[in-house]
Amino acid sequence: MEAIKAVQITKRFGEVTALKSVSLEIEQGELFFLLGGSGCGKTTLLRCIAGLETPTEGKVYFGEKDVTTLPTHKREAAMVFQSYALWPHMTVGQNIAFGLEERKVEKKEIQRRVEEALAMVKLEGFAKRGIDQMSGGQQQRVSLARALVVRPKCLLLDEPLSNLDAQLRLEMRSEIRRIVKENNLTGVYVTHDQAEALSMADRMAVMDEGEIVQVGEPDVIYREPVSSYVAGFIGETNLIKGTMAEGGVVETQTAKLSGKVSVGNWSPVIGAELVLSMRPEALEIVSPEGAQLKGKIVERIYLGSIIQYSVQLGDGQVVQVTEQNPQLIREPGDRQVGLAISQNDITLLAR
Repeated sequence: MEAIKAVQITKRFGEVTALKSVSLEIEQGELFFLLGGSGCGKTTLLRCIAGLETPTEGKVYFGEKDVTTLPTHKREAAMVFQSYALWPHMTVGQNIAFGLEERKVEKKEIQRRVEEALAMVKLEGFAKRGIDQMSGGQQQRVSLARALVVRPKCLLLDEPLSNLDAQLRLEMRSEIRRIVKENNLTGVYVTHDQAEALSMADRMAVMDEGEIVQVGEPDVIYREPVSSYVAGFIGETNLIKGTMAEGGVVETQTAKLSGKVSVGNWSPVIGAELVLSMRPEALEIVSPEGAQLKGKIVERIYLGSIIQYSVQLGDGQVVQVTEQNPQLIREPGDRQVGLAISQNDITLLAR
């Protein structure tokens, strides 16, 4: 396994700047996620790390070695693609063996390592199967085996689960994490799926418009976002505008609320315009008497283990409330309800 470092990476495609002086450090043995919306630069950054793109400016290091201009196969890194990139005219074993054959590895060693790679992804005995005989989930495992068979130090994954159905995605999340950890790999994983990142990552970087806007462990980014973009992208949240008043109170159109800042060196001044972030699961429906927020339920979505309510506040804004293991199902109507939330569950954001 290798530590990976990107230093001041800029990548331009003609007049379009896809990456803007991005710096990042990924630790040895870490499963690190690059997360963001379409066009944010996450795949371009991964391709620069992989050697599939050369940065316009900046350097990429694997350990202490400058690999900026090295081709992919000399970086001891392997790539797993969204499309699997398997050859349909070859068997499973032939697909996995291809990289070893290109490296002129001896035939008996190739056979041994192909069997070893199949065991890693729990496909023992599948070497002679045709690719067209494999399900989508099995094909993704073959793609992983082909990457692992060359014994890389770094495993780079570009949205590898996006073509799978929901149940297979859940199964493969734990499998990929197991493979990375059991084989002592450094993993870099690109996705736009917040649930994947939250459930799998050791750390993650959230990207927007070619820049990294926040780096941290999943729970820290979820509970302490540094901007309304991060708060809204990592899970669901309610964003309410307000103005800083005296005594650490934020005045909104419907209530006076207090919260915590997530940026340690920032202290909002009186009169500053703020955004309050409140996660749906942090809000509790209570009696309207004395409640911090009041409104009426305008919609509900029952999902078995949870129920989601849309509550319209007095100023017309609609906030989302999530109840776990619901015992009481409330119906939409004109009856007013109250919403309660802890101060520690309200994050004050500058934007």
